[in-house]
Amino acid sequence: MEFRLSAEQELFKRMVREFCEKNIEPRSREMDDKEEGIPDELIQGLADLGVFGIMIPEKYGGSAPEGEEMTYANIAIQELGRAEMSMALPVYTLLCLGWGFLITKYGTEQLKEEVLPRVAAGEYFVGIATTEPGGGSDIANIQTSGVHKDGKFTVNGEKVYISGVLESIKQREGGHITLIRTDPDAGHRGFTFIFIPAKLPGVSYSTFEDIGRMALSTGGLVYKDVEVPEYYLLGEVNRGFYLNMEGFNLARILVSSACVGMTEKALEISRDYVKQRVLFGRPLAKFEGISFEIADDHAKLEQIKLYLQYTAWAADTLYKEPDFITQRELSRMVSICKMTAPKLGAEITQRCMTHLGAFSYTKDCPLGRGLRGILSYVVGAEGGYHIQKLIIAREFIGDEAVPYR
Repeated sequence: MEFRLSAEQELFKRMVREFCEKNIEPRSREMDDKEEGIPDELIQGLADLGVFGIMIPEKYGGSAPEGEEMTYANIAIQELGRAEMSMALPVYTLLCLGWGFLITKYGTEQLKEEVLPRVAAGEYFVGIATTEPGGGSDIANIQTSGVHKDGKFTVNGEKVYISGVLESIKQREGGHITLIRTDPDAGHRGFTFIFIPAKLPGVSYSTFEDIGRMALSTGGLVYKDVEVPEYYLLGEVNRGFYLNMEGFNLARILVSSACVGMTEKALEISRDYVKQRVLFGRPLAKFEGISFEIADDHAKLEQIKLYLQYTAWAADTLYKEPDFITQRELSRMVSICKMTAPKLGAEITQRCMTHLGAFSYTKDCPLGRGLRGILSYVVGAEGGYHIQKLIIAREFIGDEAVPYR
């Protein structure tokens, strides 16, 4: 493994950062205040840079650097997290990348041709719909059903806390990779993954009022006798549980990327402030109570940032060399990232706010937006904090550490 970025990766990082600093960062407060969604021109600008295509093959309009998809995605999402600290735009992008990659890998040819070119062009949103009123991490309680007959799936059920509802129905177009139960008697072996375009007849939606990520909608989806053509199937019938695990491995890496980028920016804001803010005749940075706190946080962030880079590389290597590690082994690494990056980021951001004092409690300061955004991933989005601990314990200690067996 090479620890430094390649010349091509460094060039890509500079291109994304320049675009973000010029176009996204100046509009981050506007996006959070107006709650009108992510401006089309920002999505289009990222698409023109190739960001939405970095996990899509050239055949489908993408620009995927074969064998380095997750490494490039990690770079891009960290930069977006720095620029748009509420994390609405980073999360919109990472969902399209991570779950779009699952379509690349397991989708039918017709599905790929229909969806992937539009994702790469920034025209189409791809999200994930697994969580339900009675079950999310507790997958055994997922009840949305799909009857496979006569070349289609007839889907009935409800999903909640789903990102990108308005983006896929009203603001743009799109859909969600959806976990449905196709064999009610087969336990976790009875689930299937299908892509459901949000505008299919029988799909209805509602929205929730979040406390953060204001430019990205969260809501519920209800399916009533929705007829989904079978070419929207991912993988095989009744193999959805395993694809679900694989997809969340990718998404959790990139969620961690967004959290690391946001936290890095928060620390830089704090660092720059304490260097110039003078109290009691000297800069705040001269007080060890503050400078040592920043030093501790910088060290902790660098550790998870490096481990995240290693995990993204491991995911890339797994797809090139299937015997490198198993998906379950990758899950342990991913859960270390997902358990650590959001919680650490929230703690660091709160400390940064204390360094800036009253200013940090105003909307002129982006730290509050960052804290509200990152809390989504502390409380549960893309897998709760304690679920990550359960996965780590299962893989490190063994199945005897799992309470449901």
